[in-house]
Amino acid sequence: MITDILEINEQTKLKGQVIVLGSGIAGAEVSTHLARHGRDVILLESGRDRFDPEIQALNDVIFLGKRHRELNPNTYYHRYLPPELRGVSRVRQFGGTSNVWTGKWKYLQQSDFDGRDWVPNSGWPIEFSDLLDHYRSAAKDYGFGDLEAEAVRPEIRELRGKIAAYGLKMSSFYWEKTPTRTAIRFGEEMRRSQNLQVIQGATATELKLDPSGQRVNRVVCRSLEGREITVEGDVIVLATGAFEAARLLLASNRQISHGIGNAHDLVGRFYTDHPKHHTGILIPGHLTRQYAHELQYAPKPRFCICFALDDDTQREHELLEHVLYIKPIYETLSDRLKRIIQGRPVCRDNNGVVSTYRVKFVTEQLPQKASRIKLGEEIDALGQRKLEVEWCFTEHDHRSMAKTLELLTQRFADAGIGRFEFGDDPPCIDNMTDAAHQMGTTRMASCPEEGVVDINCRVFGTDNVYVASSAVFPTGPSYSPTFTILALARRLGEHLLEITKSQPLTTLMNTASAQNDHL
Repeated sequence: MITDILEINEQTKLKGQVIVLGSGIAGAEVSTHLARHGRDVILLESGRDRFDPEIQALNDVIFLGKRHRELNPNTYYHRYLPPELRGVSRVRQFGGTSNVWTGKWKYLQQSDFDGRDWVPNSGWPIEFSDLLDHYRSAAKDYGFGDLEAEAVRPEIRELRGKIAAYGLKMSSFYWEKTPTRTAIRFGEEMRRSQNLQVIQGATATELKLDPSGQRVNRVVCRSLEGREITVEGDVIVLATGAFEAARLLLASNRQISHGIGNAHDLVGRFYTDHPKHHTGILIPGHLTRQYAHELQYAPKPRFCICFALDDDTQREHELLEHVLYIKPIYETLSDRLKRIIQGRPVCRDNNGVVSTYRVKFVTEQLPQKASRIKLGEEIDALGQRKLEVEWCFTEHDHRSMAKTLELLTQRFADAGIGRFEFGDDPPCIDNMTDAAHQMGTTRMASCPEEGVVDINCRVFGTDNVYVASSAVFPTGPSYSPTFTILALARRLGEHLLEITKSQPLTTLMNTASAQNDHL
């Protein structure tokens, strides 16, 4: 069932076994999984079916450090989207930010979970093996290509071996033809479900604790129209992304002055994103010409490749992992004439003759406490304190990017991949934008002194509050976090099945009856 907060009487008592906040990929995955297995679930979504600029404005933040890209109908980013969504990195609409993402799916690797001596605060308290089955099941259910089979395909193994000789590594990601939009994938199931109620237009503004101070038993929701409801639940899942999960924990400070889960002042800290640079070009070398068909970006769906310095090099120079993507740009008539005059050999893939490759760097950021989000003094349209975002970097970040660029430039040339041209704008942290990959504000850890959630994504200091988003990432390797968000959501769904019991549904019947009485 899908309803709107305006259709619900403020006196209506809403109660579910599990309350999920946010209808993006994580929220949709957890809520539908639990509902299919007989759990009584209420999903609260700030947005509605149609994009609403006034609701979207609730995402506005104050930047204290490096700024993020913002709404710009004329931006280079997201040209396939309607103008009102171009450049937007967080979306308050049914389906969440899945409404704007491009559909790239990639596993984290075992090395991404390992701590590195030269990267403070690195390492996860879980292993790659803890997520592998969830990656695999999601790939099967969502119809993705098999990344593990792709990794051992003869052509890929051959290319990997050739670049390994030059201290480089590569990995693959799967690019959907049509990006997954949860409103489309799960919308009909949600409308028909007898165990799941979706309430749109309902922005969660506060979590209420019971007398023990360890259980959240109520979620207060408001709408821009002035409606307020309270939803009771046994388990609360924050699937609202790294900004809003931390904001809600911090803003729930009437009963605990520093906010829920924040006993050690870690909520909102260790904020990271993936700074990226995308204005360079690569003049293809002999190896690129030989494997051009493996470097195509179309037609989709398909597997694509990204490059990085190998692990030994990163260890030797104490570098973070910075990943490089190259996208073919096909010849125009003037490009062809220029190539002939210069006597350059043809680089051809299955789509045509490649003139150059657009180069995109996506960088890992060192996790540090000073990079953070916090509650500011400005108030939004719901009377809530806006977030202040202090996205900042260390000398290690700057040095790592500069050294990586130096080594990649030399090794790409030596391996025959090609030659970079950046003009007057070589990549550095200062001229990079964010990648809309917000991570780390409620980081996972083995103990509350080091993080905000435990290995099951439960908020320390609570019995029943969980976070399902990249907010729990202790570190964020330089590629899309979406597949890992999905795998973690699946893992959390299985955990919540174990700690809850199927019971007869009463909430929806009571709600419907109360709505009819009100009408």
